[in-house]
Amino acid sequence: MDRSGDSTPGAGIPTPREKETLILQAYILKAKWVRVPIPFVVFTLYFASFSRFLSWLLPEYAVNVNAVFAHSVWNFSLLLAASIYLIYFLFFKVIKGNKLRSENGLEKIFVSDFFLILLPLTPIVQYILNNQDMLSLLGSLYVLAVFAFFSVIFIILFPTLLGIIFGSTKTLMILGLAFTSTITNMASFSAEFHWFAAGSLMIQLAFFIAIFLISSILYNLVGRKCLYIIVAICFFTNSAFQLASDDGSNSTLISTGNKLAELVCSRDPLSTPNIYLLIYDSYVINETMLEYGIDNRAQEEYLRTLGFKLYPHTYSIGATSISTMSRTLNAFTEYYGSNNRGTSGDGITQNLLKSFGYETYGILYHDSFYQGVGSSYDFSFSIESLFPHQVLMKAIFMGEFRFDVWFGKPSDEQFIGYKLGIFKSASNKPRFVYMHSRVPGHSQNSGTCLPNETQLFKERLIKANNEMKRDIETITQIDPRALIIVAGDHGPYLTKNCHVTGRHYDISEISRLDIQDRYGTFLAIKWPTEDFSKYDNITVLQDLFPAIFAYLFKDDKLLEAKVASTTLEVHKISGASVINGIIYGGINDGEPLFLDQR
Repeated sequence: MDRSGDSTPGAGIPTPREKETLILQAYILKAKWVRVPIPFVVFTLYFASFSRFLSWLLPEYAVNVNAVFAHSVWNFSLLLAASIYLIYFLFFKVIKGNKLRSENGLEKIFVSDFFLILLPLTPIVQYILNNQDMLSLLGSLYVLAVFAFFSVIFIILFPTLLGIIFGSTKTLMILGLAFTSTITNMASFSAEFHWFAAGSLMIQLAFFIAIFLISSILYNLVGRKCLYIIVAICFFTNSAFQLASDDGSNSTLISTGNKLAELVCSRDPLSTPNIYLLIYDSYVINETMLEYGIDNRAQEEYLRTLGFKLYPHTYSIGATSISTMSRTLNAFTEYYGSNNRGTSGDGITQNLLKSFGYETYGILYHDSFYQGVGSSYDFSFSIESLFPHQVLMKAIFMGEFRFDVWFGKPSDEQFIGYKLGIFKSASNKPRFVYMHSRVPGHSQNSGTCLPNETQLFKERLIKANNEMKRDIETITQIDPRALIIVAGDHGPYLTKNCHVTGRHYDISEISRLDIQDRYGTFLAIKWPTEDFSKYDNITVLQDLFPAIFAYLFKDDKLLEAKVASTTLEVHKISGASVINGIIYGGINDGEPLFLDQR
């Protein structure tokens, strides 16, 4: 019988060496399956721990972009990791009937891998350079050190420790790189996409996944040195670009000339009444209020009945609190150094008043008015406040530079109690009091209006009106001959995108209301005597103190210190401007900024 087709003895039966090879391959396959869920578990732990960290660090800001992102992701990833483990358990434990075993092939982390922390530090350096007007050198280094440590924890430390137990060290390192880079870049995304309190999970995850995949490919397939080079290029070019784009706006060069100071010279005023400058943030005239659907006429009539004169056509050349009030208190368009110099008590106005024998008081609702220069008032309202670098770190961890992340955040009771105490107190010297309240306040400035933005403003306006009445009544009862100024510093930002329109709307879309909404102010003055009409020539809020000094000296020549009435920072309204009360550019080009001719 032909046996040529028969197998030789032992054919098809693996040799001992082949058996060992097959067993090893099976173990390696199972080890890889064991490792598949590990990144998802670590991913979940990263986001869960970061979510917990934010709730501890920022209890007063429970809802913020990074907190919402972290909470959403760790809940989803926990479900995903559990599902993958269940699949593994069913496949290997139940179907195959095998015991779990992982290969503990420890992957090495190189010292040069520390270069990777430059990627999450890239936006940190950008934030630091953009805030040099308030950060000291030590504060800048502190911010950089904190986020360098934060990056090392997730990129180097955790992957090394977890890699000893589970392996997958390189995967965990890249995972940490993607995690930290996403967190530190979030504030930039919030500014770019106008997020407030919550962002787009799709955009956030897309960035995370892109960083993870690109870094994995470069590190594992192309070569880790290539990744180092790209990270270093990103870090240094971005830093260089930020330095090169500095327009010198934070320069401390001080201009020597000030027209008001030159006109006053060394003279003494003929009268020295107590002067109260009461600013209510984002308060505007009723013509603008009516466009929002709010009628504030009753409050204006209340002021008239008390003897206040209203100036309904007044606007500001600046569109933020600091840019408006520092220039108002300097009676000039320049800051003379730090942007905060005027609001901090070291403005031209305060120094002139001190030379006349006045005591100066700064009752300001948060410490950003003093940042970088400190308070120069004789008396100032202060609470335990954060340093600028602490504020910056809070904002970065939140993932958004929110308007309400303040240096010091007093309660309403603290603020109101202090200022009423000052109003009721007595002094042998004349006093100048600058009070700046946070109500009614502007929009949240994310670049997207909240659905109820105007209603929220209306509710805050009611509080502001009540606070204003209490302030005025307290002052007039104690000091009936005082010179009292009630004003708003800029508009509430309730139209278009509730923020700067520059990059988002063409100048042809900008209306009268859009300009009033950003540069419009409120101004009412209770003059001590009836002979003020010769001196109250006021076009913009920055003309306030030339008019007041002209009244104190009974010298209308001091009105020559009036500033140029041209709005600055015109990118806030897409390039439109206002000059001497007339609009240039936009829908109402060539028309008056205000129509109410009363």
